[in-house]
Amino acid sequence: MPSTTPAPTRRRLLQSVAAALSASALAGCGGSGSTSGTASVGPDASPPEDALTDPTHVSLRNSELAPIVEERDSETDASESDTAGTRRFDDWQHDLVVDAERAASLTFADVDGADEARALLEETDFESESVYVEGHVVPECYERRLCWVRWTDSEIETDYARILRDADVACEADADDFVTNLIRIPAALNPDDVRSYGSSGGSGPCRTPTGESMATGEGA
Repeated sequence: MPSTTPAPTRRRLLQSVAAALSASALAGCGGSGSTSGTASVGPDASPPEDALTDPTHVSLRNSELAPIVEERDSETDASESDTAGTRRFDDWQHDLVVDAERAASLTFADVDGADEARALLEETDFESESVYVEGHVVPECYERRLCWVRWTDSEIETDYARILRDADVACEADADDFVTNLIRIPAALNPDDVRSYGSSGGSGPCRTPTGESMATGEGA
């Protein structure tokens, strides 16, 4: 949609698009072990008591449907290609970084915030912390803001709020971006033990444990 379109007209269009879209989070499968699907918890849901609502994290956005964080010198696996040889791109991707050597092997697409993401990895104390890397396909006219993360030795779960981007941001209602969050978890997790991943989301702002709206960090 051209950026010269007046903001009120654009806002009305986006609101009509929002009414037609489901509030369910986008999901896919990947990683080792089993993965759980995603579900919409609704805009008025409060975070679980054991959730961390203000995790240190960096959010990156790519205007192309392409990975933002990759392994250095990695090659496309045959299972990641369709029968025509074209690389398949999953709506939901996740990874767990638990040591400095692995962190140093990661490369970043040329997107805003990449330097901050590298700094987050470099400053992580992997003796007591881990970094969860989670990516979602997001409609171009929306932000996907992290509300909370929770974990056990065998499971990681996140929740996001889907919010319209500012009216002065040019976007196409039928276009998608890819958003990746690097989330620091204050626990030294073992990726071999984490067998389940889940993500939920809904429209509207994030909520505090008491159910009130809360300000979220920079979205993407």
